[in-house]
Amino acid sequence: MKTHTIADRNVELIEIGHQMKQERLSNTFVATAVQTAFQYEGVYDLMKMWSEESEKKEKDEIIADIQDMIDECAQKEKIEGAYIRFDDLGKIAKNIRSFKDNLRMIVDKKGGIKAVAELTGIPQPSLSRFFSSNTMPRRVTLLKIARALNLGQVQIATEWSR
Repeated sequence: MKTHTIADRNVELIEIGHQMKQERLSNTFVATAVQTAFQYEGVYDLMKMWSEESEKKEKDEIIADIQDMIDECAQKEKIEGAYIRFDDLGKIAKNIRSFKDNLRMIVDKKGGIKAVAELTGIPQPSLSRFFSSNTMPRRVTLLKIARALNLGQVQIATEWSR
């Protein structure tokens, strides 16, 4: 039985990153996924699962899960720039569907999900899942979208909760 060294694992991650790039995932996403997987085994496991999957729909779901884990890991780090207060998230939570529908209109005016995916580095499947679900948005996801659309915290937090 061959032992799997850290170096072997890191090379495997780089190879999977190359596969992701060949499937036209953004450089930002691929680089962030690989860097995060170097530190967090859960991201490594998802990337390995993605590389072994053949069904596009399943691969898209795994990409969305990888993005979720990247966001969770990033929340542990200091976020610079725009800031979304937890109080503001409470306002958003009162009417998630309306909030996401209105944010989607702005996204569509700015070129659609594909364009925002490129600006944020969030994979298209993850953004599609974000807009189609009725779940509370993650703070880091809102920040990335706000920065990409040049929206301030007041616009993100309160504009659609009126």
